[in-house]
Amino acid sequence: MIAGGSGITPMVQVLNHVFADPEDKTFVSLVYANKSPEDILLKEWLDHMQERFPNRFRVHYVVDSAPSNWKDGSFGRINAEMIQKRLPSPSDDAMIFVCGPDPMLAAISGPKAPDYSRRERRVGC
Repeated sequence: MIAGGSGITPMVQVLNHVFADPEDKTFVSLVYANKSPEDILLKEWLDHMQERFPNRFRVHYVVDSAPSNWKDGSFGRINAEMIQKRLPSPSDDAMIFVCGPDPMLAAISGPKAPDYSRRERRVGC
């Protein structure tokens, strides 16, 4: 999963569904970008879920700016290196969901189609 700002909302719905089923062994990685640590929506809940499901969930925070002593993630923008390091490689049993502001979506998923939809893409970074 890749989320930016309020794009975390649909990701939380997916996480709740996955973790509600004790038989589901899906592993979920989330790279979540915001302008600053103060802008990270649901951080306490996400941290709690990571502690509760250590073998099924990992979250990595990315912020544009933060105090120099901030140690909860990375600085800057989500990039190919972060994606390759934190998310699964393209395969038939892996899915990457992306939700966030349009500039982030364009940078990660490419431009929208003429009908303003986003087509499913199977690509490597």
